[in-house]
Amino acid sequence: MRPVRVLGSAVLLSAIFVSTCPAQSMTLKPVYFFAAGTNKIGQASYWSIYLGNPPCSLDRKYPGEPMRRIATGIDLHLLSNGYVSGQGYSDKGRIDCSPVMKIKIDSTLRDIIVDSIDCIYDGGRKVRTTAGVTGEFVIDIEGNRVSPDQFTMTELKLTGDSTDKQLKRNGDDITVDALAFSKDGIAWALKTMAAEAKADSAKADAAKIDSTKGAAR
Repeated sequence: MRPVRVLGSAVLLSAIFVSTCPAQSMTLKPVYFFAAGTNKIGQASYWSIYLGNPPCSLDRKYPGEPMRRIATGIDLHLLSNGYVSGQGYSDKGRIDCSPVMKIKIDSTLRDIIVDSIDCIYDGGRKVRTTAGVTGEFVIDIEGNRVSPDQFTMTELKLTGDSTDKQLKRNGDDITVDALAFSKDGIAWALKTMAAEAKADSAKADAAKIDSTKGAAR
């Protein structure tokens, strides 16, 4: 499995996006998640997953100007309403885009939606569909294809009355290793990650033995 990076200022700044938002903007999509830091399986109803801030080149046209290419970082969040939001900034102000989730199998990319996902695992690097197909988890940002370099959950809670319901942050952010939309999905993800970790360890041990034998000759 890929090592998890320490959260930086970009994560803290982008977390403002989900600190308080209208309830209608994020529907109920319960998930199960596993965080190696706590070694526990948790469950969340309203949530957001921060996927990182990859550098992108985006084409934008502003009034009175020709089309121009803008280089910027895009904050990516997978939201419990099933969509990925993308926001960045330039000298013209905020930039919004609509990233698309994809699964990469060998060299082939295919669009996926949240309802077709069984689980996302290996720290956001891999995805398994409800049809049992596995591949690399890729986000397409207007032609910029990136893999998540963060996989950080913000759990939200519903507050307010019937006329003004809000979703607010519920506790600290959690770096998760896997999330799934069913108990079977999270169980499969944990079993698969454990098997892959065991295989990687065996390969590393074999490489050490070969290296030692080579040095002894």
